Amino acid sequence: MHETAILQIDQAALAMIQALDTYGEEMKPFLDPEHLEMLHSQVVNLRRVLLGLEMGILYQDWQVPEELLQQASRELIPINTAATRIRDAANRGSDE
Repeated sequence: MHETAILQIDQAALAMIQALDTYGEEMKPFLDPEHLEMLHSQVVNLRRVLLGLEMGILYQDWQVPEELLQQASRELIPINTAATRIRDAANRGSDE
């Protein structure tokens, strides 16, 4: 997938997460809270897939701790920034 497309989809996912965080409470009377939680979870999973696309084939080979990948998917930062942080953390870990 083209880098620009990955970043544009990620920007939309970030906007969705921010909107859910901002307006989720107001939406609860109209929607089942479980649906809101599931939607939030699905958007975070989308960002996890985008993170894998951004990191490329090395995503599988970096042996990055699962917690770090989950955290990067949940953070409200662009996915390319998250990928850089993970790469830097992996490089620090391999230097030790």
